[in-house]
Amino acid sequence: MAVLTLPGADAVLAAQAAALPQPDQVCGPVSARSALHAVLEGDEVPGLTALARASGTAIWPHDDPAGRPPGALLDRTGWEALPAAPDAGSSGTDAAGLTRGVATATDGRVVVVPASGVGADGPAVTHLLVALARAAAPVGVVANVRTGVLDPGAGWDVGHFVALWAVDPEAPDGPQVAVADTYPELGAPGAPPGCRWVPAARLAAAVADPPGRGLLLLARPADEGLVTALVEEAGLAVAPWST
Repeated sequence: MAVLTLPGADAVLAAQAAALPQPDQVCGPVSARSALHAVLEGDEVPGLTALARASGTAIWPHDDPAGRPPGALLDRTGWEALPAAPDAGSSGTDAAGLTRGVATATDGRVVVVPASGVGADGPAVTHLLVALARAAAPVGVVANVRTGVLDPGAGWDVGHFVALWAVDPEAPDGPQVAVADTYPELGAPGAPPGCRWVPAARLAAAVADPPGRGLLLLARPADEGLVTALVEEAGLAVAPWST
């Protein structure tokens, strides 16, 4: 079996490359906006500021080097248009806010099906991504991960949003998933900007890291039932999380 790309992957990758590097504390809206290109035409996708505001993104207006990978520079682009957070712990965007923001900023043209990472394992995540790649319905996939679990030894350990765009279920070293990250420093040589392959088992562990994170599947309202069924068939729960 060859590498399976998710529908609309080319549009997602083009949008992600154009968005690099992300402004600090805005990884959720950046990744979701890129993933929306799998579902909507480019001129229908909301702007980053509109999506961030609709998602309740808040900015802690200070530099926090630990919040980005080593080598990435502070980027304050667009901070002035977003509300301030009262402290560093409440900055950024949570999954619930991003779910609401996608629906609001797209005027209901896109819904979000949450797949909880609690109890997830590599086979379940692989099964789901293979099913999504083979489905006729376009779906954008955003993962909420713990970076220290996804990339051990990378030098940072925070909650982070990335987009997913392909799966290789028969890779020689075990199933692999293609990640489109929001920092060019995290891209692999020869891969699209910001992109790399990670073991499906490690992605599963990164979304299952206590208290649990997960995947956000962006779809057309008419395809919500199909996407929900695919999540359940993979053995994952259609359930939100607060991180």
